[in-house]
Amino acid sequence: VDEGQIKQLGISNCYDPMQFQRLYQQVKVKPKVLQNRFYKKSNFDVELRKICKSLGVEYQSFWTLSANVKALASRDWKAVARSKGLSPETLMYAFMMTLGHTPLSGTKDGGHMGEDVDVMLAFQQGEEILDGKDMSRLSSLL
Repeated sequence: VDEGQIKQLGISNCYDPMQFQRLYQQVKVKPKVLQNRFYKKSNFDVELRKICKSLGVEYQSFWTLSANVKALASRDWKAVARSKGLSPETLMYAFMMTLGHTPLSGTKDGGHMGEDVDVMLAFQQGEEILDGKDMSRLSSLL
């Protein structure tokens, strides 16, 4: 990083807020990204995501779909997805982006990747995919 050969560093699989803060405070080169599984067992990293926001660290989620299969398969989640013209999976990505996070896609399916890119581009172009009411409803399903 100091020599300009690496743009930024990140951390993965850090689920302890105190450990993350301690690491951030003690290192010379601050992490710019935290990549974690987004799942119930870690309480969806609520505290860590707050810390990331306060430090300007980008939160990237993985296992975003596979760890939340039950929620995505629920009748309510599917109803919101239908009302937005999205699949349950792309609705999850829109949900994460609305929270200010970057969901990482692991799909190998070209069609699914196209859907993922379409929702990302719509979001980046300023389209409001989910409003506050939608976000509250979806949050309650996780």
